Amino acid sequence: MFLRPPHWNATYPNSAVVLVKQDRDTVALVAIACLAAFLVGGIGRLALGPALTAWDEAVMRWIAVRRDPFTAGWMGVLSAIGAGNVAIPAGIGMCLILWLRRWHRAALCFLVTVLSGWALNGLLKWGFQRHRPEVIDRMAGAGWYSYPSGHAMLAPLVFGLGLLLLTRRSPSPTRRALGLVIAVLLPLGIGFSRVYLGVHYPSDVIGALLAGTGWAALGVAVYGPLEPHPPSLPLVSSPSASHGEGNRG
Repeated sequence: MFLRPPHWNATYPNSAVVLVKQDRDTVALVAIACLAAFLVGGIGRLALGPALTAWDEAVMRWIAVRRDPFTAGWMGVLSAIGAGNVAIPAGIGMCLILWLRRWHRAALCFLVTVLSGWALNGLLKWGFQRHRPEVIDRMAGAGWYSYPSGHAMLAPLVFGLGLLLLTRRSPSPTRRALGLVIAVLLPLGIGFSRVYLGVHYPSDVIGALLAGTGWAALGVAVYGPLEPHPPSLPLVSSPSASHGEGNRG
């Protein structure tokens, strides 16, 4: 399905190389998504048992004794960024920017991946039905079931995938690198904030980050082969070579 034979184009002789690279990227992304799905399922099963729960509680107690007002304030900010009040408008804004830049396929990829990922998070919560931790004092509100964390799962989809799609075509290497750094660090910070505030087990966040990253990888795998790539420049013989060939005739 994904490894289709490359089509060689006489006008653009390097087009086959481009298609082979696309196929390899697609296979790699699908493999990441499958691995993430396996790990999410495994962690979820373990999270319902005593062994992983004991580790979760030990980590939360270790964090609790090291809380301080300054860090707690920043953790509250990160948690608020990952909440729907901020993440939903941010996602809408990113989608509109992609669309207005005429990157319609990227906008469609982002919209479908985020919305389906949000639905998947609800299904996973309903499937595992892990209750919220009551180990340390909660410093923020908490809603439905605990595993996987909604904040931590949607962060790689909204902020990670969104920033990568917005910056991947930038001519500035610095801008692309900055987008990648924020796309990685912001979801990690949002996930950690949920544990720090006492509303999620660490395994809730680990499983959610894996699920969100895997789902984003699957979305890019579907979108990648559809993205138009500029073809390689055709091989054009130089005037001098043409002149030489004429003399030899």
